[in-house]
Amino acid sequence: MNIAPNSVLDQYQIDPQSSPTINKELGQDDFLELMMQQLKNQDPMEPMDNGEFLGQMAQFSTVSGIESMEASLKGLTDTFAVGQTLQSAQLVGQEVLIENPSLSLDAQGSTGGRFELAASSSDVRLDMKDATGTVVRQVDLGEFRSGRHDFTWDGKNSKGDRVPAGNYTAAITAKNGDSFDSATILSARIVDSVEFGQGGQTTLNTTLGDTLTLDDVRQIRQQSAAPVSN
Repeated sequence: MNIAPNSVLDQYQIDPQSSPTINKELGQDDFLELMMQQLKNQDPMEPMDNGEFLGQMAQFSTVSGIESMEASLKGLTDTFAVGQTLQSAQLVGQEVLIENPSLSLDAQGSTGGRFELAASSSDVRLDMKDATGTVVRQVDLGEFRSGRHDFTWDGKNSKGDRVPAGNYTAAITAKNGDSFDSATILSARIVDSVEFGQGGQTTLNTTLGDTLTLDDVRQIRQQSAAPVSN
């Protein structure tokens, strides 16, 4: 079976006088043109076998199907990115919980967050530490079941005096048999702005200066006043 030399194959020949950019991949249109050239230049005495022709048609259908699937997946990806952008924009001004033990205390009022226990405990304790790591207040919270619970601190030290405003670190331990296990601390942040980067990357900026991704957010809730201190 002969294929016309001056057809589609010419575009893949290298010109010795120059070095143009050569397409090394066959697209859908090239594949179809090659197959038509085979049909037009086949030996009438030995025509293409039906099985061979059907095999080439199957390859053509496969290539076409893959290209259509790639286009569909790209469309879905773009749609998802747009949806994620719109949802992220709605977080501005919202309160989100992240896995972080750092809490901000104002000159007046209290502060707090949430903690997660892997198992129930009859003795849960809260330690509040200042910027130097010194424990300024220890609170016995009591008994809690496994799961997520709220905690709060009134901003006073162990002597009952008000501590300066600033950032403090919470540490919660829960007695489990003869040992004490650390609990996961979730603290609240207010989303101040949302940035959209290349590739659909979304960044959340908080009023405390945190830079978060959507994966960092453990919970979204309405802003509310802290519960009464233990």
